[in-house]
Amino acid sequence: MLKALELPEQWQKPFLCVVMVTLVSLTVFYETWASIVAIWSRSETFAHGFLVAPASIWLIWLRRYRYRDLQPAFSGAGLFFILVSGFVWLIADLINVQVIQQWAVVGILVSGFWAILGTHVIGKMLFPTLFLFLMVPFGEAFIPPLMEYTANFVVTLIRLSGMSVYREGLFFTLTSGSWSVVEGCSGLRYLISSFTLGAVYAYLNYSSYKKRSIFIVASFLTPILANGLRAYMIVMIGHFSNMKLAAGVDHIVYGWVFFGLVMFGLFYLGSFWHDNNLADKPVSVDLSPQQPGLNYRFSLAATTLCVLIWPMAAQGLAALQAVHAAVPERFSHPALSKWQPTSAPDWGWEPGFKGVVVDAKTYVTDGQTVAGMYFANFGDETQGGELVNSQNYLVPQKHKVWRMTQDTLINMQWAEGETSEVEESVLTSTQRDLLVMRWYRVGNNNTANAYVAKLWQLWKRLSGDASPELQVVLYTAMPHEDFDLAREKLRQLAAACCR
Repeated sequence: MLKALELPEQWQKPFLCVVMVTLVSLTVFYETWASIVAIWSRSETFAHGFLVAPASIWLIWLRRYRYRDLQPAFSGAGLFFILVSGFVWLIADLINVQVIQQWAVVGILVSGFWAILGTHVIGKMLFPTLFLFLMVPFGEAFIPPLMEYTANFVVTLIRLSGMSVYREGLFFTLTSGSWSVVEGCSGLRYLISSFTLGAVYAYLNYSSYKKRSIFIVASFLTPILANGLRAYMIVMIGHFSNMKLAAGVDHIVYGWVFFGLVMFGLFYLGSFWHDNNLADKPVSVDLSPQQPGLNYRFSLAATTLCVLIWPMAAQGLAALQAVHAAVPERFSHPALSKWQPTSAPDWGWEPGFKGVVVDAKTYVTDGQTVAGMYFANFGDETQGGELVNSQNYLVPQKHKVWRMTQDTLINMQWAEGETSEVEESVLTSTQRDLLVMRWYRVGNNNTANAYVAKLWQLWKRLSGDASPELQVVLYTAMPHEDFDLAREKLRQLAAACCR
């Protein structure tokens, strides 16, 4: 055991450098690493992140005899990718895209290992090293399309089963009761778990990249299909038991049991192509010479410097991030030729988002239609809220009164030849239906595309432009479910106020 723990002479200094680079990265980018750990702590979906780094170390330890005779050597390519990852972190910090910052800090850490150990060594340890990227709590962007897929899959199978079902968005009703596809039904947790386990299984059981790639792809696609079947099974259990079974917490238990069976089946099938004695293959001795003239003090100093420059650059650019935290007069007190201010109607719903620094809400009428106008400014986005944030819901999915039954993107014409997309949603309650349009206004640009909005934010802040960045929401009631009339009225109002 002690002999196994003993490091060969050529590994002693590189190992100390790897430890130092890790400590420097964790210290310098503490806030970003803390944000990763915070998500692990509060979300069961990403709790596996606590195990990723230990698993990576274990995978290296498992095949340590393959690495004992390798010769670590400084890599300029690793240093270059530290700079690339650091620049990505800086841009993400400038426009407050947390997930990109998190990817970037892991990239900086992995590139630091690359710089210290060299391309040849990292190539031999490629999978355990890349496995560290699974520490990033990524995947929430997949939740809406996965929920839509699950709803389509379940409703299609119900109809193929010969039963009638009525669907509104993510809500559907059978003769036995009503169901809705919530975030927990998206299958993201199953998808992440399957992908992570599948990647480790492929690495441990296959030697060829082709086999590994096929199995990893299978471990990604299988839970997507399986989640649709799981949701259909739960609905059928509830339906045929008159909503006595699988309609409460027990459907979560059924889901995990089903997922366990699916993973067992996937691993069982994968075992037919298992490579035997994978761990007993002879060690390949690295005969590549050490790079002359380079010592590990230089390697550590160069790597540390490339890590340290980015927080300092971020502080230097902080002044460019100033955003005017106000709603312009033209929006807070609109003067529109065909629309006049009016009192607030009793619709029972108003928009509101977390992290808003300043907002303005007003109601106008053209003599026939009353419409609401809401403008939210998130300031410099350092107060826990962001202009572009997937958590800025119009209606929480489990709201007691309202539910969203339609959510699409439509084209809006702002001026001659200038068009962009806006998000159009239908909110439904037992009393009335509301049509809602919303988009981002960055400077004088309008878009519902989150990526385009972030690019505009980046350009504004690099240019020192402090003009407001707003989330705009227009909404009106649909009289007698007249969807076309409500849409036309909101189009007219949008063109008049935000041209």
